[in-house]
Amino acid sequence: MPLPKERLERLNFLKIGMLGFGAQGRAESLNLKRSGVEFRLGLRKNGESWKKAQSDGFEPESLEDVIRSSQILLMNLPDQTQAQVFREFIKNSEVRYLVFAHGFNTHFKLIPVEKSGPEHILIAPKGAASGLINFYGTENALPVVLAFESAKRSTIEPEEKSWVEDLALAIGCHPKALFWARFKDETVCDLFSEQALLCGGVSSLLRRTYEVLTEAGYNPETAYFETLFELKLIVDMIWKEGITGMRARISPTARYGDITRGDRIFDQNIKEKMKEVLTEVENGKFAQEFLKESQSDQYKSLAKKQADHPIELIGARLREKIRSS
Repeated sequence: MPLPKERLERLNFLKIGMLGFGAQGRAESLNLKRSGVEFRLGLRKNGESWKKAQSDGFEPESLEDVIRSSQILLMNLPDQTQAQVFREFIKNSEVRYLVFAHGFNTHFKLIPVEKSGPEHILIAPKGAASGLINFYGTENALPVVLAFESAKRSTIEPEEKSWVEDLALAIGCHPKALFWARFKDETVCDLFSEQALLCGGVSSLLRRTYEVLTEAGYNPETAYFETLFELKLIVDMIWKEGITGMRARISPTARYGDITRGDRIFDQNIKEKMKEVLTEVENGKFAQEFLKESQSDQYKSLAKKQADHPIELIGARLREKIRSS
């Protein structure tokens, strides 16, 4: 969001660099520009991100040049490549602070916090990168989790805390939703929720629900509309009003089914499986597997199998039909 002149001037006194122009890097870059914050964008020369940044009106520079000139470095490279870039370019640089949008590399010590190296800052918006762009400066701007980790000291200075919060506002976060925590809190909660609920849980539940209906002989189009299509309306109500508020806005039939059947399906066995997934996040097993398997043929095959699921195929056809009408 736009900052008062004196706070903007303070940010612009700092030498800020940004690495990466994927979804997160692009969103933060666009919003920093809207906020009037001066920064340099470092990318690998002539790659897809380089061309995309140029088409958005930026003037990217090499990773080496941006790192060499930066006091504060926003790390928006993919999680699986950050450690290599750190070892190759940043470890022996003059960078004072590394700013992460996710705590993965800090918490799992892929980029160690050392007395001889940069201190680590977390500015983790809670929502998709598109939300940073679309809700910039509005009442729906994303909340953010902030954290500090250093091998030199245990606490962050008030002046540093102030510019960290200003930087969070400048990338589009909500001024009344700046929450300080630990790298561990953000990393573990984020990974677990993605796997158990927000991404893995929801997508698996949608496939299973659709399968139960169609395997019982019900019309595929109706099954699609009663599952995936209607989900947004319910999620929007929960996001705005909470679970009880959502229940107050649906039919008595739907409310009764919600209250009496939900925990019957998602019972203690499901909770125990969730605990297993949480343990794999906490002990680092998931991180190791992700770094090893994210480009494997087995993973790609599994992704393709899920992309070819009937709910995906019929959904694409129905969405196209609705849009073209």
